[in-house]
Amino acid sequence: MAKQRRRSDREDQTKLQTAEGIPLFTRDEMNLVELPFGPISPPAENTMDVTHLVWDPELKREVTRQTTIIGSDKYGLPRPIDDQVLVGMSALTYEAQYASRQVEFSRYELCRILNWAPDGRSYRRLDESFYRIAGTTLQFKDAWWDKGESEWKSKTFHLIDELNLCSRDQLQRSRLRTGEKRQRLCSFEWSKTIFKSFEDGFIKSLDMEMFRRIANGRRRDVPVRLFRILDKRFYKTRIVRMKVDSIGVGIIGLSPNYSPSQLIRILERAGNCLIDCGYLRKIRFEDSRGRWYVTFEKAVKRRSSAKPSAVNVVQSEDCRLGGEPNPHTAWVQKQPTELLIRLENAALAASFGSELERERVHCCRKDNEPIADSGIMRHQYIQRYAERITKSATRTQSVAS
Repeated sequence: MAKQRRRSDREDQTKLQTAEGIPLFTRDEMNLVELPFGPISPPAENTMDVTHLVWDPELKREVTRQTTIIGSDKYGLPRPIDDQVLVGMSALTYEAQYASRQVEFSRYELCRILNWAPDGRSYRRLDESFYRIAGTTLQFKDAWWDKGESEWKSKTFHLIDELNLCSRDQLQRSRLRTGEKRQRLCSFEWSKTIFKSFEDGFIKSLDMEMFRRIANGRRRDVPVRLFRILDKRFYKTRIVRMKVDSIGVGIIGLSPNYSPSQLIRILERAGNCLIDCGYLRKIRFEDSRGRWYVTFEKAVKRRSSAKPSAVNVVQSEDCRLGGEPNPHTAWVQKQPTELLIRLENAALAASFGSELERERVHCCRKDNEPIADSGIMRHQYIQRYAERITKSATRTQSVAS
């Protein structure tokens, strides 16, 4: 099976890169997508527990799948930037057609894949990230899916068994000996467990163009993780509905101490980023019997007769592609700012809406966030109150007449 996949990869190799050799697609290991590879915020401790309560169709009951992430004493737990490096490592392995657990590369090559500037600062970030990844231990308790044996297993392992990052002196000596400027003197070796999952085919396609577009900019830690999990869940569907706390804490890695309104605010901002990048069409939150859910709808790709440029594969972070504007946001953008402020003040004074909505609005006002730049929940809150006033005025006029 693995041989057939690698042969298919070789046949399609010319379609997977731009003219400059930057990969357009890679493969994401699906066990790692379902858990946060380290917390979003700097932790106080050196371990992180991730617990998922799921329904087991074989046992016909709910079971607990637990993962513990243990950082090294020196480098600590993985950071969100390490997610990008892991995707880059997967891209290097995919490009090498899964020929070996050991993958050779250059820092310059990996920076190009990630759309990082190939300079000293980026090289230092790569080295630090590799050290954290190499020093991290993963403990899975009935939480690692072994596709080859179709069974949930308990595993303890490191993602990579060996790491070789060449020094500047080593690089200079090699250039003097060979006369070649580009040298692939760095390497890493995947552990047997993770590489077996690669060969078993428990991997999914990942659009590297979209990944680079989403990762390019400030405060992109949550959008990157949200993109990877949604890209898995959107298999054979365009709409995904999840519990806010489950995706926010158990998958993305936000603090379990966050209130529902804080989780919603962060997820809303990340969802709007994916809308701006053309990946999502819309995002919606709803309260169902005291528990908040979030629904994501994937954007429909628009076919174009023009062929895309092979060189300019990485779009600007400000480029807004696809995705129709949310109707509440579109309504807000058409209203005068003074009117929006009056409506919001009146809504709060009347205790309109749910406590969570009012808390969300108060948070935006505390941060001096303009209404037009706020998220969908605030826009929806104001429009609903405006519609309520309009309906009330209409009923009053009908009674008077």
